[in-house]
Amino acid sequence: MSTSRFSCNELSINYEQLVQLHQAGDLELGIEDGVAIQVSNNPDLKPKKTTASAAFHFWNWVGFGIFGYSIYLSITSNWWWFIPGLFLLSMIWKANKKSNSENILDAALHDADFYEKIRSLGGWIYQIEKSEAEKYRPS
Repeated sequence: MSTSRFSCNELSINYEQLVQLHQAGDLELGIEDGVAIQVSNNPDLKPKKTTASAAFHFWNWVGFGIFGYSIYLSITSNWWWFIPGLFLLSMIWKANKKSNSENILDAALHDADFYEKIRSLGGWIYQIEKSEAEKYRPS
C-alpha cells in the first residue's frame, strides 16, 4: 500500500475521525513549519491546553541572546566571536522550528477546538493510504 499526502482542502476529516485514524496507525498529521510559526505568533490561533508557543518564543530569545552576546564579544574581544554565535543561532532556529511544529501537532491530537480552527484555515497535511483517503473526499 502506498501513502500519499493530502491537504485539508482535499480531505474532510473531523477531530473524531482524526483520532480514530491516528490511533489505528492509518493517518499521520502534519503541518508546514511556516504555518506552525504563524500559529504560534497569532494569539487567536494558539492552542489553549499547551505551552507550545511559549517554548517557541523562549528559544527564539535564547538564540538571539547568544548571537547578541557573540557580537558584543566581537567588539570587545576577538573579531571572530560572531561566527560561533551565528552558527549557534542557526542551530537553535532550525531545532526550534522543528520542535514547534511537533508541539503543534501534539496539541492538535489533544485539543479538538484547536484542530478544527486550523482545519478551517486549511493548515493541516494528512499522510494516509490512498484507498482510505477516498472515504474522506468531500462530495
